Amino acid sequence: MGSWITLIGSIVIGGLVLLSFQRFNNDVSRAAFVETLDHIAYNNLDEVKGVIEYDFSRIGLGENDPKTDAITEADPTELTFKVDTDGNGTLETMRYYLGNTGDSDALNTANPNDKVLYRVLNSGAPQIVASGLTDFKIQYFNSEGNATATFAAIRTLVVSLTMESDYGAGAEYPKLFWQGRVTPPSLVMQ
Repeated sequence: MGSWITLIGSIVIGGLVLLSFQRFNNDVSRAAFVETLDHIAYNNLDEVKGVIEYDFSRIGLGENDPKTDAITEADPTELTFKVDTDGNGTLETMRYYLGNTGDSDALNTANPNDKVLYRVLNSGAPQIVASGLTDFKIQYFNSEGNATATFAAIRTLVVSLTMESDYGAGAEYPKLFWQGRVTPPSLVMQ
């Protein structure tokens, strides 16, 4: 009888050890998956940051009339400005704006919270700069560092964005935040 109790106890303990190993393996796999998603989101954020810094640093480039505002629209989630993108002496209009969660491009991802950041050159079709954004805000400051809404007084832009991975582990989406300050040389010279 004692050997049966020992056998049953061994089976129960062995089963619990196997379950704990399986649980540990699942936890490690999930952590590795989330880490991979986080790394992908960071690389996407780095690319978006580079595009925004490049384009915003060229605001007003090629605008030679000091009476004309280089920025033509300045909202918290939208910016329209003039820039000579190709150096041919002709000013183009560039517009950045944040879509909403119901846009068809945002609906193509598994993340229900994400939005798409678009860029439009002149009156062309919107180009996707980034998907996976949950927040995109621009603040505008004058030369004294005070917030301003007057186009001619804007000298510095502070861009804040929050990005989540397009795909998550269950309902968990890796989230990254970036804030950058851009002072376009063409705006400082005005």
